[in-house]
Amino acid sequence: MERETRQQEIDIYCIIRDVFHDLWVAVAIGISAAFLAYIGGRLLYQPTYTSRTTFVVSSRNGSTGAYANLTKTQKMTEVFRSVMDSNVLKKMVSDGLGMDSFDGKVKIKVVPETNLLSVSVTADSPETALKLLRGMLEYYPEVGRNVLGEVVMEIFEKPGYPAAPDQVFRGKEIMQKAFLIGTAVMLILLAMLSCLKDTVKNEKEAAEKLDTTLFGVLCHERKYRNIRDFLKRKKKKIVITEPSVSFGYTEAMKKMRMKLLYQVRYENVKVILVTSAAPGEGKTTVAVNLAYLMAKQSRKILLIEGDIKNCELLKRLPLNPKQAADWGGCLAEGGDPEEAVSYLEKYGYSVMVNQTKAVHATELLASGRMEEFVAQMRRKMDLIIIDAPPVYKRSDTEVLAGYADASLLVVKQNGTQVKYINDAIDLLNDYGKGLLGCVFNDVMSGKGSLVSGYGYGYGYGYGYGYGRYGKYDSPRRETDKRESGYGRTK
Repeated sequence: MERETRQQEIDIYCIIRDVFHDLWVAVAIGISAAFLAYIGGRLLYQPTYTSRTTFVVSSRNGSTGAYANLTKTQKMTEVFRSVMDSNVLKKMVSDGLGMDSFDGKVKIKVVPETNLLSVSVTADSPETALKLLRGMLEYYPEVGRNVLGEVVMEIFEKPGYPAAPDQVFRGKEIMQKAFLIGTAVMLILLAMLSCLKDTVKNEKEAAEKLDTTLFGVLCHERKYRNIRDFLKRKKKKIVITEPSVSFGYTEAMKKMRMKLLYQVRYENVKVILVTSAAPGEGKTTVAVNLAYLMAKQSRKILLIEGDIKNCELLKRLPLNPKQAADWGGCLAEGGDPEEAVSYLEKYGYSVMVNQTKAVHATELLASGRMEEFVAQMRRKMDLIIIDAPPVYKRSDTEVLAGYADASLLVVKQNGTQVKYINDAIDLLNDYGKGLLGCVFNDVMSGKGSLVSGYGYGYGYGYGYGYGRYGKYDSPRRETDKRESGYGRTK
């Protein structure tokens, strides 16, 4: 029950991340809605003006009390309304003013607890409203002579000129409401699209949707150290040598190292391909960290930038571009690729970085010189890690998978659609020598995992039975831990 609750929490995190990722879309829609509402409101806005006057209702017999006048006011309201709103009076007023029709709206009401009647005329212009009301005051006695009887209607307040419209155009208020409504609707739509998106949102879905098993789970790491770096778009290096990287992330990488050590020792794995289904999944970060951890085990490690159409690996490493050889250019010019191997003193392993974008990358990687170079490095190195290009729309990965003994597929939480991930899994199984599993990366988990790095997402132990080779017996796992120096010593 607790696991299902945390799965739901992660789904909520995915929705929030999707919404914040596309927050600019919601804001843009809100701004567009605000401008459209303003323009529409301005076009539809028609100001009206109201001129008012007040009558005192009394009896011709002045001895009648106020209560009687109040009663008569209430009784005469409907009678007076029918007179003032009659077509006969309106016809007389419009003819007297030389108008084709009575272009106004008449409203009559009783002032509460008084013998006062308020009469108002609303029209499209202040002049028209005042003219119509004055015309009604001029002609109503003639129309209501036989109707009003003993009731006397005296003007208490003369008609005034309506200098301001009844309701001003509130453009700012309209824009604010439209912006909030438009933004809210778009946020709801983005949340719904996030729920419907067929991606891997948690480990349960990874087991159900993907045609492979989990090799490791890496928690989410903040990309920026502070607000200043965020504004400057200065991302931090997610390398476990950095103090800003969380303890949980480091421990998860160490567990993946232990699995990889087993493959190196007992399955004769010499070349590991690290790739992803689409860009932006975090494969380069995983490759750099795995190379560093494997090098800490006193092993000769070579990290190769397999994507020679780009120059990204050099940005992740503390390596001077002037001192680093360009292995893509060396391969293109017909030189010996081994001359492009640089040793990274800080991390303790060798690297091959690219500094020029190769045009015919697939042909270069499939050349005989590349095949001979990989065979030569197999004899010199304990492990070769190839940071390959994404599988989607790239044929380079197929060539590099042919050199590898096993592959790792990095899958970002709520990133690439499941169908593309499974296509990548099929490709790696077809062209390479098998897929060890997927690395579930950038996982937003529960509070315990975010704080300490343990808990949900890391409950796999050392996990030696989660690759394509099946489960291994306990004595071999213990032997691996002793030899690696990670667990007991001899």
